[in-house]
Amino acid sequence: MIEFIKKLYQTRAFRYIFFGGCTTLVNLGAYASLRYVAGIDITIANFMAIGLSIIFAYVVNKLFVFESRTHGFKELAKECAQFIGMRLSTMFIEVFGVILLSCVWGIHDMVAKLVIQVVVLVLNYIFSKMYIFKEKDLVTEISAQESRRRRVTKRCCIWGFSIPAVVMVIAFMVNRVFPLGDHGVLIIDSLHQYLPFFTDFHDKLANSESLLYSFGGGLGYNFWATYAYYLASPFNFLITLFPKENMMDVMALFIVLKIGACGGIFSWYLSVRNRGKNYLPVMFGTMFALSSFMIGYYFNLMWLDSIAMVPLIMMGIERIVKGKSGRLFCLALFYGLFCNYYIGFMLCLFSCLYFLVQWVSAKEAGVKRIFRSCLTFGWYALLAGGMAAIVLLPAYLGLGTTESVVGNNFPSTIKFYAGGLSQMTGQFAFVEPINIADTQEGLNAFCGTLTLIFMVLYLLDNKRTKRERIAKGLLCAFLYLSFDLNVLNFIWHGFHTQNGLPNRFAFLYIIMLLSIGFDTLSDVRELHPVKIVFSCLVPLGFTAFCGLTGYGEQKTYAYIITGILIVVYMVLLLVYRLVRNKKKLFRNVILGVTVAEMAAYGIYGVCCNGTVGRSTYLNEQKAYEKLMARKGDDTFFRSEIDSTRMRNENMFLGANGVVLFSSTMPEATTNFCDALGIEARTNKNGYNGFTKLMNDVFGVKYVVSKTNGQTLYQMPQIDFEDPLALYENTNALSIGFMVNSNIRNWDIDQEEPLNVQNQFVFLATGNGPIYTEISTIKMEDGKSYNVTLPAGKQVYIDLGTKIEKLQVVTPEYDKKYETYNDHLYDLGCYDTEEMATITCTLKESQKGPVEARLYYCDNDAYENVRSALAESQLEDTQISDGSVKGTVDVKKAGTLMLTIPYDTGWKILVDGHRTEAYRVGEALMGVDLDAGVHTISMEYTAPGLWEGSILTFLCVALYMASGILERKLARRNSLHAETAD
Repeated sequence: MIEFIKKLYQTRAFRYIFFGGCTTLVNLGAYASLRYVAGIDITIANFMAIGLSIIFAYVVNKLFVFESRTHGFKELAKECAQFIGMRLSTMFIEVFGVILLSCVWGIHDMVAKLVIQVVVLVLNYIFSKMYIFKEKDLVTEISAQESRRRRVTKRCCIWGFSIPAVVMVIAFMVNRVFPLGDHGVLIIDSLHQYLPFFTDFHDKLANSESLLYSFGGGLGYNFWATYAYYLASPFNFLITLFPKENMMDVMALFIVLKIGACGGIFSWYLSVRNRGKNYLPVMFGTMFALSSFMIGYYFNLMWLDSIAMVPLIMMGIERIVKGKSGRLFCLALFYGLFCNYYIGFMLCLFSCLYFLVQWVSAKEAGVKRIFRSCLTFGWYALLAGGMAAIVLLPAYLGLGTTESVVGNNFPSTIKFYAGGLSQMTGQFAFVEPINIADTQEGLNAFCGTLTLIFMVLYLLDNKRTKRERIAKGLLCAFLYLSFDLNVLNFIWHGFHTQNGLPNRFAFLYIIMLLSIGFDTLSDVRELHPVKIVFSCLVPLGFTAFCGLTGYGEQKTYAYIITGILIVVYMVLLLVYRLVRNKKKLFRNVILGVTVAEMAAYGIYGVCCNGTVGRSTYLNEQKAYEKLMARKGDDTFFRSEIDSTRMRNENMFLGANGVVLFSSTMPEATTNFCDALGIEARTNKNGYNGFTKLMNDVFGVKYVVSKTNGQTLYQMPQIDFEDPLALYENTNALSIGFMVNSNIRNWDIDQEEPLNVQNQFVFLATGNGPIYTEISTIKMEDGKSYNVTLPAGKQVYIDLGTKIEKLQVVTPEYDKKYETYNDHLYDLGCYDTEEMATITCTLKESQKGPVEARLYYCDNDAYENVRSALAESQLEDTQISDGSVKGTVDVKKAGTLMLTIPYDTGWKILVDGHRTEAYRVGEALMGVDLDAGVHTISMEYTAPGLWEGSILTFLCVALYMASGILERKLARRNSLHAETAD
């Protein structure tokens, strides 16, 4: 028996399984202790347990499994770093896998941990066997030249990452970004959308909640589709390692790291393509990472992972064209598609074009080779999409319900946005980066003044074949034309007319410019000096023309600096071309000047973008948490903040709310809010415009405001925590309540919002209209109007037209509404007669007067309606994200109206039997119930999740099978070649 055990132990596979089992026990034991004894959340417990198991695994694998021997500390450190690096990659698989199984599919997290361990065990063995503990005697000795090339490539990658990252850190320091000041770099959508989404995601990870659904905004929304669109980067799981109040700071850190990654990966790509000859790739990596596109749009940090994949996609395509494997292309495209659906579409389109360009540029292009490469390209492209289907399919279905998609039509006429070459001035030096624009003409395309020269010089570079120059030149021209031609622009933006962020695909144009620029600079010492001079004079003349005529409408200093830099680079290029003995010196001078130019621009651009006051938002978040802690309300409720400084601020505060700003927000929800007189636009709504009845119907139990008074919006103040006052609505209804079945006929497509609400009252309760139009105020520009507020009557103003500004002064508040102000205004309800004043300021293009309708609502009539709605509510509720359970005592057969957006992902059980919901008011859900006590159970699964998951696992299996088949074919071909020799 002992001999058998010894013999068995001598088998490496047995030793790996045995010590793998020990590592698994360490992992599981540590996880169980951290999770169930220390009470740590799933993600952090997973990270910590995996960290301990990695250390244990390295020791036992080195000593007992692979019996690896290292000589000296350097070799040991290298081996250890490789092991940990490989295990870190599988760590993300393990962390994501456990979250996927437990927080998405609802499997117990310990069971999920066990299942994922099997997958990780197999992957770790493959990585260890193939890459880390390789047989030292089988490793082919490499030449000193090859060793130098690898060393240069590695350093290019490191410097390509480090320089942009350090520049961004310096830029943030200059702007006194936390921790050096009280500023944050999140602007526009990153403040209004991404920060609240990150906060909601952090709460879900910290509390081990479902990732399928959230009540954080929009009355409830498909969180998995939102995750797929905004949060799918695997690195976002790291946010759970930081406190909630540091989400703004973590996102700034991610921006730095991801911009660095863009520079490092592009530098690595160019160095590999150049076989590690020099450090010029660092220069071009810096130009890419600090381009005006990156600086102008860095706040869209969910784009950056996918953008970083472009060089790898290009290299993968180049390998396919050369007859090699398509695995790199597949993995890079998969990651790009997985991390961001939107940029992923652009990567797919670009991949097809670049594949075509590579074949046009190829020196040898036999029909058989082309056909084989097309099959490889198509197969791996399909696999990439299939592997990402777990997020792509739910995102696609979620976006299909939004106004941006539903109301988006292909351009009926062809037109140019700018015409001519005016957008070319977007490539001039120190042009202020665009981070938001009202037109389609803006272009973030600056990536170094040298590119203006290389655009011309590349066409004259006879070291490159004519086919290559034509193919790549035409691709650049096509991308530039796409900036200006509406049809192409529409296609590049995912068959969508972009809003606010023009030419989001400009990074592809930039990377092509830099790619051909790198080739040109590599050849410049073999080009005639006249070509260099001519290539400098063309952009210099264009710059002078633009500066003298104002063409392109850039600032004067941009023309001047561009002209000066062109002259400087002309001199440097000529000296580099003509001087024979100092080639390396002058090449490094060009590198240094270019890096300095890009560093200066990066700092300048960040300063142009501006910052926000960090503590302004954090103070409100902390104040809300303290207010809710003192209230101690553990029931489900919705609360709102009457502020538009941050669109999704209720979510950022940690509340369940009505307000949502998201590209995945259903069109039906925004239309519904707009019909009720609530502030609403494409993909977003706001709290402004709520009547007292709608606060009740939507279950808005609390409102926080910086307005500190005794009452607000007919709610009494119950607490205050600087800077927020807390107001309570004691009449807020449950998430579900019984109404008459006539509610099916609720028509929200009426002109007047309060008529829509009157119809709701009649259909739901049978009561007569409660809102009565009293008069119409014809408002002139700059004039003030007094409104009488009778005792015992709610008073509302309906402004159906957007104006420049409306100031409303009531006994409760004094507010100015300067954006999205065509909605209802609650002027209050008082025991004695009071007075309100409204002041109108029209836009320059508007001609007065503008009509505002005045409505009264008798408070007793309102109370009767509210009592009728409250008679049979969903009680004893157990509500969490994606799950609703409760009971309802139905007095009379009718409709259980649920103030949750209608979504086919909900599975509803009434007394254990599946029941289909129908639309109420086009946006909410209704379920028919008979008289009696009923148990309601609702569970949510994102539409497309199961289908996408099955497709993902199938395509992952096919990818692995394809890799095995490729290896076998390569080995067989190698044997045939040896036999032939």
